[in-house]
Amino acid sequence: MEVRGLAYMDGKIYIIQAASQSLTVFRSEDNCFEAEIKNERFNKLQDIVACYGRSKLYILDQSCIWQLDRKGNVSVYAQLSHVSAGMSIRRRNLLVTSSSALRKYAYKRIGRPSPSEIRLPVGLLKSKAWHALELDDGYVIAHVERGIFHRVTKIEESQVNRVTLEISSYGSEAGERDDQLSNPVYLALEPKHGHVFVADHDNRRVVVLDRNLRRVLLISDLPAECHPTRLCYVEQRCELCVGLSDGSVTVYKFTR
Repeated sequence: MEVRGLAYMDGKIYIIQAASQSLTVFRSEDNCFEAEIKNERFNKLQDIVACYGRSKLYILDQSCIWQLDRKGNVSVYAQLSHVSAGMSIRRRNLLVTSSSALRKYAYKRIGRPSPSEIRLPVGLLKSKAWHALELDDGYVIAHVERGIFHRVTKIEESQVNRVTLEISSYGSEAGERDDQLSNPVYLALEPKHGHVFVADHDNRRVVVLDRNLRRVLLISDLPAECHPTRLCYVEQRCELCVGLSDGSVTVYKFTR
């Protein structure tokens, strides 16, 4: 079963596999199994992210966002009105991606968070978004336009008239060339330099882009017959964890 969710916290890797109603926990130092986290109220798990500032994991399913604390307690963080494809976190903001919209959930000390919708440029309104990241100066979205154009696009809100603009993009029609993508299903951010990692699913590789979405590297030595499905960049270890279609995870270490 493919990896559907992947997160790192406190020396542990948390994995969700497709069709699973539980999280599997491994120790990162030796890859040994540690625990399985179950909850009978989970409804088709979709994704998982870690908030280091609050020492919590956030789990996305088809009806809500759950939060998991260090003691293993699971509680509802926010109810959802749309079925979502993926989720990312930037500081204490959760960004949830569905095929129709991007919604941000900002942390509140009191009460449950309510979503604010991220307005998309007119040209992206009919795109199918797979995943999105929040940056310091905007958002990056992995999406498919009209079933033909497979792209990663950076958008930014104008400070003059509050209109959201498309700043740059990478990709064109689906293909195998170095400048093309084919089903970019997931993203991860390396915050120090602003690099964006793209899970280029059908091409069986990870594309590394700079903050302006220019390609700087291709990671194409994935295990045989495996496709990347989820990404997790661990800043304190300078490692990119890649969840694969066979249910396994491979790790790439960056030295600079």
